[in-house]
Amino acid sequence: MNWFDRLWDKYLETLANSFNPGTLENVMCRSTLSVGWRGELYDCDFNQMLGMQLRNGKPLYLWDVTPEDLAGRSILTGVHCLACTAGCGSSCNGAVT
Repeated sequence: MNWFDRLWDKYLETLANSFNPGTLENVMCRSTLSVGWRGELYDCDFNQMLGMQLRNGKPLYLWDVTPEDLAGRSILTGVHCLACTAGCGSSCNGAVT
């Protein structure tokens, strides 16, 4: 295992060990969408950078949906979501101690 992989694993372990269920109600993806420059829809900025576009059988764009279409839908998640649920909620303005 190279040095980067060791650091990545340590980072993910720190985030996982700092999980705070109290952050779940206020994570950004529950109330905000990210929109790509071509109109692509994503649950959050992290998903946008990872290319995890919202889909309903096909990629969704801003003009394909109404707010009602998005209500109650599942949020795309991954290991990167630990960053928003660690400590005080590191999404945008939290902190991990």
